[in-house]
Amino acid sequence: MNETMNETVTDTWMWLRDVMGWWLEDSGAEEHQGLNMSVLKMDQAYMVGVADRDVGVYSVSDDCFRCPFELQKNISAGTKGWWVVSTARRSTLRVYEGFTDDYMTARNTSGLLCQLRPNMGQFGVYTLNATGEGCDVRTSKEPVDIYMPLLLLLGVLIGAWLLYGVLKLIMSRVRRSAKLRYGDKELAIQQRLRALDTFRGMAIVFMIFVNDGAGGYWWMEHATWNGLAAGDLVFPAFLWIMGVCVPLSVKSAFAKGVPRWKIVLHIIRRSVMMFLLGITMNTIYGSNMLGELRIFGVLQRLAVSYLVAAGFYALTAPKYYTPPRGACGQALKDVLSCAWCWVLAGVLIALHSALTFIVHDPECPAGYLGPGGKHDEWVAPECSGGAAGFIDRLLLGESHLYQHSDARNVYGGPPTDPEGMLGCLTSAVQALFGVQAGATVLLQRSHKARISRWLAWALVFALAGALLAGFSREHGVVPINKNLWSMSFVLVTTAVCLALLSICYTLTDAWRFWDGGPFRAPGLNAIALYIGHSVCAHLFPFHWRVPEMQTHGIRLVEAVWGTALWVIIAHVMAKKKVFITL
Repeated sequence: MNETMNETVTDTWMWLRDVMGWWLEDSGAEEHQGLNMSVLKMDQAYMVGVADRDVGVYSVSDDCFRCPFELQKNISAGTKGWWVVSTARRSTLRVYEGFTDDYMTARNTSGLLCQLRPNMGQFGVYTLNATGEGCDVRTSKEPVDIYMPLLLLLGVLIGAWLLYGVLKLIMSRVRRSAKLRYGDKELAIQQRLRALDTFRGMAIVFMIFVNDGAGGYWWMEHATWNGLAAGDLVFPAFLWIMGVCVPLSVKSAFAKGVPRWKIVLHIIRRSVMMFLLGITMNTIYGSNMLGELRIFGVLQRLAVSYLVAAGFYALTAPKYYTPPRGACGQALKDVLSCAWCWVLAGVLIALHSALTFIVHDPECPAGYLGPGGKHDEWVAPECSGGAAGFIDRLLLGESHLYQHSDARNVYGGPPTDPEGMLGCLTSAVQALFGVQAGATVLLQRSHKARISRWLAWALVFALAGALLAGFSREHGVVPINKNLWSMSFVLVTTAVCLALLSICYTLTDAWRFWDGGPFRAPGLNAIALYIGHSVCAHLFPFHWRVPEMQTHGIRLVEAVWGTALWVIIAHVMAKKKVFITL
């Protein structure tokens, strides 16, 4: 009886250990077929090659568009060879007979035995068999599921959120007082829109999470060149919501009797402070040598966009707007009130397009929009970023640009700055699109009118952006590209922002179903949180390390921990009514 019970306890413990290992990406063994599994890092696996003749195994990642195939391993006839492969993005393998060159172009099929696209996973072991009759890849050891930690964490966060909501509801019923109800119309008109702070809070919280590594999931970070990943939505969302708030703040200043010139002067002062602060923060991650100081960056891009959008609106906005008579005039009054902003946006788009497709390095093709280096098999290796990169390198100098972009790490080539000069034009356009959404808040008083207009603009912008991008990642006239801040990128991300704001507004202000927690408090101190998390990028307790940081699970915990601390700090600041602005 005792032996049976002990066996049951042992089996249960073994099952529980296997389940925990499955959820926490445990590779399950220190060694497999003579391979040391403990040296594998996150998003890595082993490939073992076997061939009946001398072959060279080449590969190219989907992340490197139209790049040449790069040599991974030479395998002699009748022998085995192994190498480490990346599993973050899918790759294409080619096996050539008798070739040992470092690179092979996609057009070269001489001596090609086979081409494969195996689906490989983290900590897996795979065997490539290459013969004169063909090739195949077999799984020798199953990979771990890298998404289990994410599902587990999402479940914990949703559970904590629901528990917090229930406790808050109970406490509100217990502490019910005679205060004005949130549903009162008078209070709803006077009260600050929760949706704006909630949206801004969501942007800054996700920005901190992405900057903290996002658990190592590539699709939650930034696209290497063309395309759109989840992390690419954060910066344009922050920039766009800044534009939304411009009409509200300018109108408030007019209502207080502040002269127009003082409003413009305040905008200029705030922009200069933001730009200088951005240069200072660049030295946290980069060099503080004057000859290598990075000039542009995130805050600098925000400063320039804010100066253009807010400054122009403050100069052209009427203090008292009287919409045209008639149904059409009433329906379009928010658009007509921003007529000059639309004119400026058109001028900026035309100027950006002209510079992008006309200006170019004498050694580079006009209108080139690629990352240079290995892209398109070295068609323009020194032309990274096209006109945008050329202008930055010409006017700022290579040493004053961002040196470690993902595109440069993948493709090579000269440095390009993802927050460079030419992109400031389209960033200002995106801020102006935000100004239009803010004007809708001012002049359209009903919830239905606001939401319907935002969703209509979202549909228009999404279709326009998709058409420019050719409904594809790589083959459109103007691909979606954050590094260049292309117009298709501006249109598509603005559409996402409008849709998300519509959802936030519906839940927080129209239905009053949600108070914006836990995002509203971070939205009230967004700049302070951004600067704080950047300054504390390597400081405990916001960041920590353990000897083994080679799984998505542990990196996800570390990223969520750091992000949660800043959310808590934001709530403490809001509780104490501490709001920091420039």
